Amino acid sequence: MTKFCLPKNVRLLKRAQFLTLSEYGKKVHTDSFIAIVLKGTAQNNRIGITVSKKVGNAVERNRIKRIIREYFRHNKENISGPKDINIIARKGLATLSTQLIIGKLDKLFTKIALYES
Repeated sequence: MTKFCLPKNVRLLKRAQFLTLSEYGKKVHTDSFIAIVLKGTAQNNRIGITVSKKVGNAVERNRIKRIIREYFRHNKENISGPKDINIIARKGLATLSTQLIIGKLDKLFTKIALYES
């Protein structure tokens, strides 16, 4: 696999993984995102993405998920240590441009990188 792929071992897939993360993880807030971070048990960083119907319709939600996945795919090496991360999109994000969302993700991942569990 290439350096920029996003295989199953770098994604949170099971409901139990999300529940464990929400129960024991630490929340990191920005104005457009909430990230729940926990020291991971896997060998690498893993991501889960949650975008509820409050954010927008299916097209807008899928667009936001694609942007988050692409950002994580390119920047997963910048986060030290194995961490499990659930990124939750907040309301009002669907009206922003892609560049603004990427800027907000930069702020969020800077906070996540500073988090030490």
